[in-house]
Amino acid sequence: MKPMLLSIVIPVYNVSQYVEKCIRSCYNQNIPISEYEIIVVNDGSKDDSLSICEKLQKEYVDLKIVSQENRGLSGARNTGLRHATGRYVWFVDSDDWIEVNCLQNIIGYIEKNDPDILWLGHDVIYNGNATSSFVPNKTTNLVSGEDLFLDHLNNLFYIWKFIYKRTFLTDNKLEFLEGILYEDLEFTPRALAKANTCVLVPNIYYHYLMREGSIINNISERNIKDRFFILDKLNNLGQDSSVSVDYRDKINSIIIYFIAGTVKMSARAKITLPPNLFSLLKNIKKKQLKNLKVATDFKLIKLNPSLYHFVYKNFYGLYRLIKKV
Repeated sequence: MKPMLLSIVIPVYNVSQYVEKCIRSCYNQNIPISEYEIIVVNDGSKDDSLSICEKLQKEYVDLKIVSQENRGLSGARNTGLRHATGRYVWFVDSDDWIEVNCLQNIIGYIEKNDPDILWLGHDVIYNGNATSSFVPNKTTNLVSGEDLFLDHLNNLFYIWKFIYKRTFLTDNKLEFLEGILYEDLEFTPRALAKANTCVLVPNIYYHYLMREGSIINNISERNIKDRFFILDKLNNLGQDSSVSVDYRDKINSIIIYFIAGTVKMSARAKITLPPNLFSLLKNIKKKQLKNLKVATDFKLIKLNPSLYHFVYKNFYGLYRLIKKV
């Protein structure tokens, strides 16, 4: 009997409309179920999600269900990782689905290369249509995590685009930071800094559903605060002596990009800038910016964040008013 090659971990929280399609897609595959496992982590769902999973368990008797009190997406992923037994782990969001019969090819990449990480292509589904797709460039050789981060990632930090060797995660004590939103932005640079070998899979194997209830479509004070919290974590990573100068510069450019975008986001949503932005800006030293082309927006924000926020908010409001007319 072959060892378990892959664990698919599906965090579930109040997704009764979507979870069945997700789970069925994971079973609609072209390798024996003995070679992989599917672990559903019920993260304290209050709707019918758990009962739907339990119904599917009668059809798919090897479906594993782990229930816990609500700990958020990161907490559910960490629980799934602790229950996983496969050589590799794929974290699949419960409102998305994977491509039919993709696992045979994925397992082929694993058996041929034994990488720390596989990076997959995906498309974005909105109102039943694929509105965009993002496919890794085909490479003839393995790339390092640093190369993936510097030359290929293109700010696509999504955890579900990656399949990780389980021992790579556990040996490097790589768990997801709990209690925050946008945890992918914090985890991915930290994981890639540790990865020696990565495979870029130039196929669309993951289908991301853009829905109205997703985090990116509902901006709140917590969204803004958590983004700045994560950017501060990245700032700490960028100052770690274990990362290269190029890696450090890339992290700094990401921080600058996301600070500007998040300040604008808060202005459009008429949300007051949180205190942790101001402490983050103080923590960014001049030497971190010397090798970068710093955007004008960021220069203005660093000079006076409150004034920039006020001006942008009012100009955006005027723009919306004119557009309606």
